[in-house]
Amino acid sequence: MFSFFRKGQAHAKPVIPNDVKPARSIATERAVSPPPVVAPPAPPPPPEKTPKTPDNTGIQVLEMELLLAPEIEQAVMLYANGRTGEATATLNRYILDHPNTIDTQPWCLLFDIYEITGQRRPFEDLAVDFAVRFERSPPTWSTLQPVETGKAASRHPTFAFGPNLSPQDKAGLEHFHQECETAETVILDFSKTPVPGDDAYARLMLDNLTRSVAKGKEVHLVGGEAFVVRLNASRSVGHLTESTWLLLLMLLQLQARHHEFDEVAVEYAIRYEISPPSYTAPKHISTLPEALALESSPTGHTFPMKGVLGAGSSSVFEELRTFATPLPSVEVDLTQVIRIDFAIVGLLMDAVMGLAQAGKQVVFRGGNSMVNLLLQMLGVGQFATIQQETRK
Repeated sequence: MFSFFRKGQAHAKPVIPNDVKPARSIATERAVSPPPVVAPPAPPPPPEKTPKTPDNTGIQVLEMELLLAPEIEQAVMLYANGRTGEATATLNRYILDHPNTIDTQPWCLLFDIYEITGQRRPFEDLAVDFAVRFERSPPTWSTLQPVETGKAASRHPTFAFGPNLSPQDKAGLEHFHQECETAETVILDFSKTPVPGDDAYARLMLDNLTRSVAKGKEVHLVGGEAFVVRLNASRSVGHLTESTWLLLLMLLQLQARHHEFDEVAVEYAIRYEISPPSYTAPKHISTLPEALALESSPTGHTFPMKGVLGAGSSSVFEELRTFATPLPSVEVDLTQVIRIDFAIVGLLMDAVMGLAQAGKQVVFRGGNSMVNLLLQMLGVGQFATIQQETRK
């Protein structure tokens, strides 16, 4: 029996109808209505006071009402719960149901999801529709930057899976396994890997992952979290083959995402009516070798985060507190963050509020539209600055 939790779907807010007054004839209105009274001009409003926290620490808390359509809120919550396919469908349906809106926000959210999950064709189709609807240039595709793999990476056997396996790639893969014999750490790059349309290619990826793990190597997955997002998006619309289901389970296991593994395993068992693979905690948790982590290490007053911030990311907030202790301000770089899981938002809010109460200025920058909108919905903007970058 597998223990797992299924995330709940965000509920749309109920619409409260305006009070409806009984209709009256024009003659009745003239008979009963008193003559109009001209009101004196209103006095100027008093000057605003600087808001403070209840303990008078001087921290400004700006009350901001975020007005969003219920469908947009629902899409953000679905994405935060890892239900990317449903979030995509919700946004597409909203755009179709509102053909006359001039609001580009749902479009920008969709562009980000397609880009994060590597769906270039839907991105380009949406760009054409955007240009027709708004009569201006659409956003352009920008591939997520993979983890740096330069000279430092050359000391570790590395193989990158592309859209397919060419004859040159087959030779490179064989050479990769020869190098693995004497290496302790190996790197498999999925940053440019779409969901395999060829089941044989999915089996090959699965076999090579299994082969690397069986040798007792520390396996680092470059772009592994984004690849899982793409696989989950296909799973939500029923496009995974049995091999890609097993590939998804292997990747979740290597990333020590136990609860997500259990959820996917149960769905796999129901779909194929067979016992699913059992979760085995990886002997070597997939971590970035120190030499490769230099580009994403905290420097100055910038603290970078990356990947999916989920249940296994709780330590990053304690690291943020420690990093910010001697600083008057800290900038949290979200450029490489794919998603903030709803399960972690409590720890995120605790960290931000703690820094604000300590007199720190906190700025979040570089986040994608889904991440930034979730931060705003949670009220993070009351304690920190959220810099939204406009897509070009």
